[in-house]
Amino acid sequence: MMSLQLRLLLLAVAGIAAALLAASIVLVAVFERHVRGRYVEALDGHLHQLVALVQVEPQGVVSLRHELYDAVFQEPLSGHYWQVSEGGRAVLRSKSLWDATLPVPPAPDGVVNRRIDDLQGPRSRPLIGVERMITLRAESDRTLSLVVAGERRVVDDSRREFMTTVAISLAVIGGMLALASWLQVRAGLAPLREVGHALELLRRGRRQHIDGRFPAEIADVVDALNRLLATQAAEVERARANAGKIGHGLKTPLAVLAAECRALRSRGEPEAAQTIEQLIEEMNAQVTRVIAAARSVGPRQAVGTRTRIEPLLQRMLAVMRRLPNGGGLDWQTRIEPPDATIPVDQRDLEEMIGNVLDNARKWARAQVLVTVDAKGPAFRIVVEDDGPGIPEDRLDDVLAGGFRLDRTVPGTGIGLAIVGDLARLHGGDLALGASALGGTKVTVSLGEAS
Repeated sequence: MMSLQLRLLLLAVAGIAAALLAASIVLVAVFERHVRGRYVEALDGHLHQLVALVQVEPQGVVSLRHELYDAVFQEPLSGHYWQVSEGGRAVLRSKSLWDATLPVPPAPDGVVNRRIDDLQGPRSRPLIGVERMITLRAESDRTLSLVVAGERRVVDDSRREFMTTVAISLAVIGGMLALASWLQVRAGLAPLREVGHALELLRRGRRQHIDGRFPAEIADVVDALNRLLATQAAEVERARANAGKIGHGLKTPLAVLAAECRALRSRGEPEAAQTIEQLIEEMNAQVTRVIAAARSVGPRQAVGTRTRIEPLLQRMLAVMRRLPNGGGLDWQTRIEPPDATIPVDQRDLEEMIGNVLDNARKWARAQVLVTVDAKGPAFRIVVEDDGPGIPEDRLDDVLAGGFRLDRTVPGTGIGLAIVGDLARLHGGDLALGASALGGTKVTVSLGEAS
């Protein structure tokens, strides 16, 4: 979809182009009118000179006292002509007309003022003619039509030259206005880009709310976003607290049921006790998974939250070493870079790493290798052990949850399923495979690291 900046810029450029086009049309029209008017005035000046020179000789012949001063009327086909007509017939004409005459349309009766006509001259060249009707009073009144004409190309050439100058000038002005519009659009949208950058920092967990001074039109939106973030954080905390309350509330009934199972077994009813114990085990697994999912209520990526992995991992390994079989294992860690942080809530990260490490503790024989890779765009935690491993045809069952390969090993069989749920909520995934150590390789991938 077209960006807002490009859309505003295109609209501004289109408006500028339309305005400059209209301005060019008006300027050219005004210039042409001005040049034509000046040209007509120059022709009219020659016409006044011609009027002063026309005379009627005693024999009744119309003549000029002398030729017009401008030599252009002496040069054949020079583009400037004059003609004296009587009764629609040319009686005198300039040498520039050679053997041609000017086709002057008949004037309305009684018209003696100046008239401007578009005429057809020699070689079919268009002319602009200025005509005046004069009446000579001698022995009898005689009405003569005097015309001075010049080629229209003088006006047309001036118009073309002016159009070229205007086109170049307006193109430069249009480019400058387009640049100014681009700068204006960028400056106007700068607060939106700042908000977008702030939201990206929120997404990466480097901020917890949007800071900065914004224009009044955007400040209300920013305030609303900050209130939304605060409400979301409060709701997430409330969901986590409720999940903890549910867990504590269910522990007591399940403990009572477990005690009743032991009582049944002591009274010689092992089959009933075993059935109830199996149900209690399944309930524990499902409750654990539901509570873990409830604690992860909120965005896929914790807004404004970052957790440093190295100290968290060391704390989790210290816990593992105090659990059965954990103290005798060789726990090795590789973290690159050592100060890596990721935008995941610490409690969610503890839940994921704790379950994966606990799974390795239960099955490893002597060694567990924990590798943390935060050098790329994604954050990866890889835990490998040297245990018996998981058969390839059982991988899907383990990821589904509630499935236990060996019921002699304590647990619910739901730990890795919880890790997978949490990883997917944070934009990642969980993968199982064979380890180079001989056991299981668990890979947890999460979002961006930094």
